[in-house]
Amino acid sequence: MIAQEQLLTPNMMVPGTRSTYRILKLVGRGGMGAVYRAERTADSTIWALKEMRPSPATPPDEIEENRNLFEQEAKLLSSLSHPNIPVLADYFEFDGRPVMVMEFIEGETLEDRMLQTNAPFPEQQALGFGIQLCRVLHYLHSQQPPIIYRDLKPPNIMVTRTNGVMKLIDFGVARTHKKGKSKDTIAMGSAGYAPPEQYGRGQTDPRSDVYALGATLLHLLTNLPPVPLQTPTVGYIGRFNPSVSSDTEQVIIKAMNLEREQRFGSCAEMERALLACLTAPYVDPTEKIAIPPAVPPTPHVPAAPVAPAPPAPPLAPMPPVPVAPVPVAPVIPATPVAPVPSVVPGSIACDNCGYINKPNARFCANCGSPVQRAQSRPPARLNIRSPRGTWRVAIEEQTLPCRIGRRDPSQGHYPEVDLAEHDRGISSRHHALIQRDGNDGYAIVDLGSTNGTFVNGTRLAPSAPRRLYAGDKIKIGEVEMEFRWDQ
Repeated sequence: MIAQEQLLTPNMMVPGTRSTYRILKLVGRGGMGAVYRAERTADSTIWALKEMRPSPATPPDEIEENRNLFEQEAKLLSSLSHPNIPVLADYFEFDGRPVMVMEFIEGETLEDRMLQTNAPFPEQQALGFGIQLCRVLHYLHSQQPPIIYRDLKPPNIMVTRTNGVMKLIDFGVARTHKKGKSKDTIAMGSAGYAPPEQYGRGQTDPRSDVYALGATLLHLLTNLPPVPLQTPTVGYIGRFNPSVSSDTEQVIIKAMNLEREQRFGSCAEMERALLACLTAPYVDPTEKIAIPPAVPPTPHVPAAPVAPAPPAPPLAPMPPVPVAPVPVAPVIPATPVAPVPSVVPGSIACDNCGYINKPNARFCANCGSPVQRAQSRPPARLNIRSPRGTWRVAIEEQTLPCRIGRRDPSQGHYPEVDLAEHDRGISSRHHALIQRDGNDGYAIVDLGSTNGTFVNGTRLAPSAPRRLYAGDKIKIGEVEMEFRWDQ
């Protein structure tokens, strides 16, 4: 945990590359850094100053990984200009720590707004949010090379209080699309919002962000986190939000298809589908905002008087230059949008290559390996709560044992319950796991974690399975999990 005396204090002056910044107040902090409200002294404007400041207990490899992500975010932001992306005003080092100065957004994250309402969003409001996100994602995908955001989810989206403009706030996981490359170097993202290809099974492309956008809209319209690698079925959204039209539901189903070829081909195509679901003309809130200048204005210095120059001699007339006619390209009719395909629920991922097979498949259509089918057993789940929010994780038979811990990209470790963004470094990478206890139950095992795993207030002995019962409360650091099993 970051000690208060280590943080920057109010009225402290921080020299940057383009200006000096006066710290006004601490806005937020986490295991890897802190964000402050700051004044740019060059023009007295307000900005967000974000410094990387890992806790003393953070392992060196995690510090290096996060520094690389921090630098990558600054580099990307410096090359972008869009009303739904914060302006980067400065990037420098202060006391050996990297610092970014960004546009200060008066608002809250979409996750915070969802927690405040604690109810599904109205369909038309969610559609408006989706259209904004389609436009900013299409802007990113139109860069050369394309930029794939890769971590679209409610905590990474800010909403301004005054006009409802959305801002993407975390570009640390974003990457450029490398043509011809079959697989990403590092698999990142968030469970539930990440498509199959983002689990280290292939290279992400613009359709990966289409999936995440569909999952985000699903969360907005149902007030339930999306289940990892599961496309919603027809009628699912209506169970929680009966006012949602079938057209809107079909857009989300298509966006979240596990086969990327069956999703919308681009965010522009998805935007057109969302616009068709509106009951009134769309009004773009970004047209009414002013983007703050990244570079402070230069003080005006009156120029010295200059003697008038003598008149220039008249120019000789130039002979006319023939102009070749410009050929007009023929108009190509627009390609009709393909109808939304029906969704096949219960698709099975191959354990060998990750290919998504049909529900009745016995062998993988990609590599030929036998497909491990889930047995028909009562579903179990974890209802999870942390200082960052609440979400639900289904304990799927095909993914057992269900690992709990923090991701470690350098080792290719991505647990089913990833606590990396939800505690302050208390949980271990390999903290605990949930496994089958015979054929009629589940058990949790602590994997020798440093800070322990607690069930109903009692610390578990390392490596000793403890049977779980419906309603059991599991606590790891600041994260609380309730085990539910509808037998």
